[in-house]
Amino acid sequence: MYVLSDHIKRTTHEIDAFLERYTLGTLIVDGDTVSLETKNGEIVLDETYRIEVLGGDEYHQITYDQARNTMSRDGWPLYAGLEARVKAAL
Repeated sequence: MYVLSDHIKRTTHEIDAFLERYTLGTLIVDGDTVSLETKNGEIVLDETYRIEVLGGDEYHQITYDQARNTMSRDGWPLYAGLEARVKAAL
């Protein structure tokens, strides 16, 4: 049941992303570069993108500077490796 529940959540996130014109992937933070690793390759981000990271069952908006500069207690980029969705600002 747990696996089916995860699959349903993932499918729901994919449908929502499609309908709202977001691209899903994994947030990568490498030095001063923030990017999104997707099924189709990597998208290098900048301040013009709306970035949302998955926390629990919902997405939370963060800024490009937060993605790049927020560190964990042990010195690693806090948002790196999280599931995220992005879209270019209109």
